[in-house]
Amino acid sequence: MIDAIPAVLLWAVTLWRARSAFRRPERLSLWLAFAALAVAMTVRPVAIASAVDEHLHVTNLSFLIKHICGTVAAASVLTFVADMAESKTGMRVSRLYKAIPVVTVVLLASCFFATPQPHEVDDLLADYADHAAILAYGVVWTSYLGAALLSATLLCFRWGRRPDSGLVGRGLILVGTGTTVGLVYALHRVAVLFIDYVGNSPLGESVNHTLSTGLLFLALLLIVLGSTLPAVPRVLARVRAHWQLVGLYRLWRTLTDAVPETRLDAPPSRAADATNPLRTHDRLYRRTIEIRDSILALADHAPAELRGRAYDHATSLGFIGAHADITTEACWLAVAREERLRGAATGSGEPLPPASGGRDLATEIRALTTLSTAYRSRATQDFLRAHLEETPA
Repeated sequence: MIDAIPAVLLWAVTLWRARSAFRRPERLSLWLAFAALAVAMTVRPVAIASAVDEHLHVTNLSFLIKHICGTVAAASVLTFVADMAESKTGMRVSRLYKAIPVVTVVLLASCFFATPQPHEVDDLLADYADHAAILAYGVVWTSYLGAALLSATLLCFRWGRRPDSGLVGRGLILVGTGTTVGLVYALHRVAVLFIDYVGNSPLGESVNHTLSTGLLFLALLLIVLGSTLPAVPRVLARVRAHWQLVGLYRLWRTLTDAVPETRLDAPPSRAADATNPLRTHDRLYRRTIEIRDSILALADHAPAELRGRAYDHATSLGFIGAHADITTEACWLAVAREERLRGAATGSGEPLPPASGGRDLATEIRALTTLSTAYRSRATQDFLRAHLEETPA
């Protein structure tokens, strides 16, 4: 079960980043790194690895797949960090890192297929440690991984410590910490490989496996956290916008049901609206416009006398200042809506509600959220009830 956690986490990040990666090519290398790591961690559990090998009819092929994916991931992380360093700081980075992974993959495949493998094993490098080709395989794999991680670590810390790097810099520091842990993982694997080849392991296979697994998981976690840190403000802004969208649904639906011509599209159910994650900012902007257009239309059913009574009602309850104004607007809006639904004639001579012009979108959303709360308050419902009792249908 614990082996599935990194795979699920990596696939989630891969899917989340897919759209932006293909729309912005400079992010493609980082997406490829997560995709490769997701595949590698998916085939890592023994049960899945055995199923893959059986399906493809090649003994222990899952190990080669996993290590090639690891090579691609390391190369992609290094490419991402190097490209970022060049674009932000003008540092020149050697382009050999683009050719070396290809050579590494060819060498891994050559060593793998050169080794007789009569049966499935839990750990290719440990169980076939007495074969020279597998020893070479392990040296090539861990050497490239270590070199790539060392280069990425140096670049991350070099650029991440710049005073003007902001959240991106902090993210690179986390990524660099993760690649440092990954470097320790690679060194540990090299040490275990040579110790197993000699045939004398002081810690034992289970301890070595637990230690390498822990280092690998920690490295992946830090890299994921570091790469997503710069996106945190955008994610929080989207979550906040969605929360505001959901919060305005009731007021929006209540008012636009009375003035349906202000709606651009057919209204979704509350559940469908709340669970739709798409175009959140656009929908929120449109919702504020439709609410204000509905208020403009309903203002025709709110003569000065009604507004005066609404203000007196608000002040009689102890509301003052802005609280009195927002309660007044909620009260006459509730009455105007009922009059609109009754089909009452318009002609108040005061088509405009309290002015909202000049507000930015954030201020307008806060004002409408406050209005929504006031509209559902007991003060507004009492005012509406008293009005309906005085003017029965």
